[in-house]
Amino acid sequence: MKQLILLISLFLFNNVFSQEQRVYRIDSLSNELLALDTLWLYHPGDDTAWAAFDFPDENWDTLSTELLLTGREESFFPGNAWFRLHIEIDSSLMDEFATLTLRQVGASEIYHNGKRIRSFGTVGTADREESRSNPMNIPFLLRFDSEKHHVIAVRYSNREAEKFYKRYNTPLAGFNMFISTFRGSIDRMISLYVVSLLFISLIIIFVVLGALHFLLYVFFRQNRSNLYYSIFVMAFAVLILWSLAVNSFIFGTGFVIKTRYLISLLYPFILVPLVRLLYSMFWEKLPRMFWVVLALAFISTLCYVFNVSFITFIYAGFSVIVFFEIVRVTVQAIWRRISGSWIIGVGVLVFIAFFTVISFIILFQGGLVINGLWYFLSVLMAVLSIPVSMSLFLARDFSRTNRNLKIQLEQVKLLSAKTLEQEKEKQRILEGQKERLEVMVKERTHELEEEKDKTEKLLLNTLPLKVVNDLKENGYTEPESFDEVTVYFSDLVGFTDASSRLEPAVLIEELNRIFTAFDDIMTKHHCERIKTIGDAYLAVCGMPEKNENHAENMALAALEIRHYLEERNGHSEIKWKIRIGIHSGKVVGGIVGVRKYIYDVFGDTINTASRMESNSEPMRINVSETTYEIIKDKFRFSARETMEIKGKGKMRMYFLEGGIKDV
Repeated sequence: MKQLILLISLFLFNNVFSQEQRVYRIDSLSNELLALDTLWLYHPGDDTAWAAFDFPDENWDTLSTELLLTGREESFFPGNAWFRLHIEIDSSLMDEFATLTLRQVGASEIYHNGKRIRSFGTVGTADREESRSNPMNIPFLLRFDSEKHHVIAVRYSNREAEKFYKRYNTPLAGFNMFISTFRGSIDRMISLYVVSLLFISLIIIFVVLGALHFLLYVFFRQNRSNLYYSIFVMAFAVLILWSLAVNSFIFGTGFVIKTRYLISLLYPFILVPLVRLLYSMFWEKLPRMFWVVLALAFISTLCYVFNVSFITFIYAGFSVIVFFEIVRVTVQAIWRRISGSWIIGVGVLVFIAFFTVISFIILFQGGLVINGLWYFLSVLMAVLSIPVSMSLFLARDFSRTNRNLKIQLEQVKLLSAKTLEQEKEKQRILEGQKERLEVMVKERTHELEEEKDKTEKLLLNTLPLKVVNDLKENGYTEPESFDEVTVYFSDLVGFTDASSRLEPAVLIEELNRIFTAFDDIMTKHHCERIKTIGDAYLAVCGMPEKNENHAENMALAALEIRHYLEERNGHSEIKWKIRIGIHSGKVVGGIVGVRKYIYDVFGDTINTASRMESNSEPMRINVSETTYEIIKDKFRFSARETMEIKGKGKMRMYFLEGGIKDV
């Protein structure tokens, strides 16, 4: 007995201690981001009950929210999962606001103490399509109440994570969450905005420089240095632009992943033009080492395509080889005292230090993380080192070799200035046209959405919901056979005489009101109106959506239709009577026609229901023996004499009187 008590005590102690160890404690918050990167509890699957504050999660595993798929089995993350983080705050943080920041590649719903506070994208389920969204550091408020213990639960989905991992070498399938003060989030957003604008300016400078040097190559093709430099700065501008896009919420996660794959694939070839540039300036003939560099670029790219496990080291090794070759060529040129080589050397060496840091940041972090104005100024100084040094070198070279072409050079300068102005003017014109086009696209998109809504409503008015969904998803729908269907057929007594007496507008208005009421009654009882022909009304229950209570639902609908006409006749000047026939059996349904879709039903059951109607009496519901046998224990009937039915022989029929019996 003592041993049992001791075992129970040890178990409870370990359980409590384990739970205490899995609580994230926050004593204070600062303006800097605090990463919530540990002590998350993980459970694959999807159950909204897991958001509850007091949900028992003692048996959940502890896992990083990044969900790295490298070396994992596919069952590790099935596409949906929940994370829970227990937080214990200091008393100074009670009744205070904080901000959460999220980065993700899927879709999520954020819960605080069981209450959903924010969602990003649409979490995918078996019945709902996933819509991924990356908020990219956009903060959202979190208010701590007077309680010490809090629970943050994240409902997360990334149903295409495995596909993106295999196809685009993207092992990260999860998210990262950070917390900070509200003031820190505001300052950080302002800083990111300002620095992003500065980097956009830098990208524009690169593009303009690339265009300018390409024009110099066009007008003076003997000097190919301008061409190689233009290709390099354009490629580097694209690299920086992509890095900014990765840190922006404007682009979808799928686009970012695919673009990242493409940029990473072409990364080795961004450095090749720089190597070729130096060879063209300091070597008369192209050395064999260039072809070695080019071959290494192809090999590195192939390794990335085949997702070699140590691809990061391959890229880093390739970068180191290229940079050492650049240093070697530059130092050798200076050693050989090539005129002006020291100018390029200074710029290249400064840039190499910068480019090495940036390259490793992009490779290892997946994007360029911007942090502060000083960072931008250092980048600006480093990046402009090569353009400035090269411009000085080219100016010096041109002044020494083309002294007799002063007039031509002046003309080139004027032409370059005009071209630059034209480019700027084109940019302004394009920006104006872009704004006008965006307005037009928005207006057209709104019109298309309105037309789409009208089309869908029109389809739903003419076709069953299941058939409309099949047409939208597949573009067609297959004919189906249904074994258990109840068919309703009715017409208005004396309609032919009334149509000759009444004005057409009055007659149509009467039919519209009556059939609209019939449609509402049928919908209420889970029945589907198929069509109307004149005063005839055809409806079914049990198709295209199967319904085991098809006969009972149709009987209730018929009784309510008769009751509706009785009430209507009590206060309407025009009195209408109806004959109703009901029969149950097998029915085939499908789309008829190509230009005009019509959903129609076929089979002997339809004909028999029509015979039930034609052999009914005014304001009576004539039911076949088949339908009677299905619902005889739930309704009151009056039997009729066996009658000879055209095309059917003798049949027994019953009048449905109404009133559901007690079962």
